[in-house]
Amino acid sequence: MEGLMRRTGTWCLVLLLTFQLGCEYVRPTLNAPLRQWVPNGGYRFIGLAPPEAENSDSMLIVAAFSGGGTRASTLAFGVLRELAHQEIIWEGKRKRLLDELDVIHALSGGTFTGAYYVLNRDQIFHDFEYRFLRKDWETELKERVFKSPSNWFRLWSPYFGRAHLMSELLDEALFDHKTYADLAALHQRPLLIIHASDMATLSRFEFTQFQFDFLCSDLGELPIAYASAASAALPLILSPISLKNYANQCSYEIPAYLEKAKRGGRIGAQRANELLSYTDSQKRPYIHLLDGGLSDNLALRGLIEGSGLSGGFEKLLIAAGVKNIKKFVVISVNAETSPDVVDFRSDHIPVISKAMGSLVDIPINRYSFDTTTLIKMGIDKWRDELRLKPRTPDSPFASDGDIYFIDASLNEVEDPDERIDLMKIPTTLYLTDPQIDKLVLGATKLIRNNKEFQRLMQDIEAPPLEESNIQADKMPLAN
Repeated sequence: MEGLMRRTGTWCLVLLLTFQLGCEYVRPTLNAPLRQWVPNGGYRFIGLAPPEAENSDSMLIVAAFSGGGTRASTLAFGVLRELAHQEIIWEGKRKRLLDELDVIHALSGGTFTGAYYVLNRDQIFHDFEYRFLRKDWETELKERVFKSPSNWFRLWSPYFGRAHLMSELLDEALFDHKTYADLAALHQRPLLIIHASDMATLSRFEFTQFQFDFLCSDLGELPIAYASAASAALPLILSPISLKNYANQCSYEIPAYLEKAKRGGRIGAQRANELLSYTDSQKRPYIHLLDGGLSDNLALRGLIEGSGLSGGFEKLLIAAGVKNIKKFVVISVNAETSPDVVDFRSDHIPVISKAMGSLVDIPINRYSFDTTTLIKMGIDKWRDELRLKPRTPDSPFASDGDIYFIDASLNEVEDPDERIDLMKIPTTLYLTDPQIDKLVLGATKLIRNNKEFQRLMQDIEAPPLEESNIQADKMPLAN
């Protein structure tokens, strides 16, 4: 018996040492330092394709892809597919509306679609469904967690979590090990802006070189999958993702307008302080990130806060280097959900899963409502300014410029039964084929039935239907 106890104690000691060594050894490679700051270097809008390219400045389209798991990914895919169906003649050239897409703001589920499109363009319509949408990612992630003994040791480390496994899975199976340097090398629009949520400041953290400049970090070396996993790191399901802060090591010069913004309006001042907090690497040596939906589930706050930070909407566009805008289009793709009151008729205390769901959904839905209200108010104000104020020589807008807001939100589905059906599709990383088909069809209806979209198409010279090279009704849902 004594010998057995000694052997058992020895094995316990070996296992304990193994776990401790594993904790020290398993430390993911974090973001790389920026050796020397270059004001317009790295991945940013001003470094992408010039307006002389196929994508013109005169029609500037910004899309925002919300969170919501595979439901959000599918709705965003359906919207891209519909934009590819819409053929126009613009500046004398026959093209698709999709060809004029300039910026994609995305978070959580929306990042999978947004990032894949920016990396692979039209290839998304041939292989994204079987590579992502119709694949059971939940089971794949669970198998990596529970069926791999090597991952048991890695997950024991305080530096490694489930979000890192998700990042590895995305890197291998979806994004093909591509980095932001690969995105920059494409030298083409749209710009991809993935955002997560900063745990310390409760603010948006954007994966752009502009944001990484504050950290003196090189975004180019970061895998797309790492940013996508950070943006999808919903608490309790996935762990936070961390970045190292190298501030004050790359000769970075803080923009002068930030100090001015600190003394300006509320939104601009708040955003300025959030950004300036990164310049103190002693106080903030590491940045810990969670799901982007916690700070902005609609991916629309970038426009609102960017306008406040720059001192106005037109100044934001001037800073981006765009000119002679005739049509500025914002497309909000919102895969929101709404609780069914029927589910709460019982007098029993709701189970923990329902309580936890409400804990997340209540603040996100209320904050999203406020964000939608703000963006609509902002666009109304910008549109009035275009009509009433004379254009200055440095204005980014043409004399006949106009602004359009296309709300492709599940809440805008006209048929009430269809709307409820779509909103009840769960926020998971696996959906059935019928659910995916319903969402893609729903996206088509949301775009085509939207009054602002119809106004846009009436204002654009469209080719005769019989001459169109794109047959919308013949494009398959799956390949």
